[in-house]
Amino acid sequence: MHIPQFKRRLVDKHRFFDQDTLKDVNAFCSLLPGPSTTQTITVLGLKMGGPLLALMSLAAWALPGAILMSAIALSPNFLGARHLQFMQPMVAAFLAYSVISMAPWIRKSTLNHAIFIVFGVLGFLINSPLLFPLGMILAGLLSAKFNQYDLTVIDIKQPKPIRWRNLTAFGVIFVVVGGVGIILNNNAEYFQLAQPFVLFENTYRIGALSFGGGNTLAAMSHEQYVIYQQRLTPQEFNTGLGLLQALPGPNFNFMVYLNSMAMKSYGYNVFYQFMGCLIGLFAVFLPGTLMVFFAYPLWDRLQAHRSIRLALDGIFAAAVGFILTAALQINVYFWQTFTTLNQHVLIQMGIFSLTLALLCSKKVPTPFIVLLMLLMGWLVPM
Repeated sequence: MHIPQFKRRLVDKHRFFDQDTLKDVNAFCSLLPGPSTTQTITVLGLKMGGPLLALMSLAAWALPGAILMSAIALSPNFLGARHLQFMQPMVAAFLAYSVISMAPWIRKSTLNHAIFIVFGVLGFLINSPLLFPLGMILAGLLSAKFNQYDLTVIDIKQPKPIRWRNLTAFGVIFVVVGGVGIILNNNAEYFQLAQPFVLFENTYRIGALSFGGGNTLAAMSHEQYVIYQQRLTPQEFNTGLGLLQALPGPNFNFMVYLNSMAMKSYGYNVFYQFMGCLIGLFAVFLPGTLMVFFAYPLWDRLQAHRSIRLALDGIFAAAVGFILTAALQINVYFWQTFTTLNQHVLIQMGIFSLTLALLCSKKVPTPFIVLLMLLMGWLVPM
C-alpha cells in the first residue's frame, strides 16, 4: 500500500518527482537490507533536500506508528483484553499468505526455488540465530556462481562519489555495541546494564540483515525473541504482529513493541520499558539509513554488475524461505495447542480461514481485517 500512496501524494498531487524517479528509487531500495519503503522515502528526501530533509522524511514516516506501538506495549491492560483472543489465528493466516504471495516473486530458476525450500525447512529444523546471516551469504554466493539465466542490459551512468564513512559507521556500530553487550552479559553484576546493549545489538543486527522487508524481519525476530531467547511468549509476539497490520507506517516499527515487551519480561519498570521502545526505534532504522547514504552512489554500478544482480536473486529467495520458516513455526505452535475438536477450535479455524480468504481476495484493506478480528474477539465470549 505504501508505494501507491507515495505516487498519489508525491507524484500526482504535489509533483515533487516524476513516476520514473519513484520507480527507480524504490527498485534501488528493494536491493538493500532494511525497510525498503522507509528507505525509499529517505532517498527521495535525500534527492530533494540533502541529508537533513532525508532524516526529517524518515522521522515523519516512522514516528506516528512507533508512538502508537509504544502506547500499546506500555499499556498494562490492553494486551490482556479479551478482544485480542483471535490474534493468533489471524497472524498464522497472515504469515501463510506472506509465503503464498511472495513465492511467485522469486525469479524463475531451479536453484532459486531450491534455496527457498531448503532454507525455509532448515530454519524450521535448526533453531540458531547464525542460520539467518550465514544463509543469506551462502544463498547469494550460490546464485551468483550457478544461476545462468539472461538479465536485461542496463546502461552504465556516470558514477557518483562514494561516502565510505557511512559504511564504516555501519560496521563500527555493529562491532562496538555487540562487543560491549557480550562483555556485560558475561558479568552477572552488570546484568541491568547489559540487557539494553544486547537488545540494541540484536535489533541492529536484525535491521541490518532483513532482506525482504517486514516479513523477513518478523521471521528473524520470532526466532531471536521467541525461540532462541524466549523474551516473549508466542501469544505476545502474535498479538503485536497482528496489531501492527492496523497501524500506519513501516512494519519495522514492530521492533519498538518487541524491545519494550522484552524489557518487561526481564522485570524492568515502565521507564526501562520506554527505553526499550527507543532502542527498537533507533536500532532497527539506523543500519538501513546508513546503508542508503553509503550505497546510493553505488546504484549505477550495481545496476550493471551481473554477479551482484544474480546474488540478490538468491538472497531474496532465502529471505522468502525464512518467511516460510516463521510461517511453519507459528502455524505449528498454533495448531498444536488444539488437542480436541470443540466449538472454540472450530471458531479459531474459521478465523484462520476467513483471514486467509480476505487476504487472497485483495479486496479488503489489511487494517480493516485486523479491526474486524478485534471486533469479533470483543463480541465472541472466551
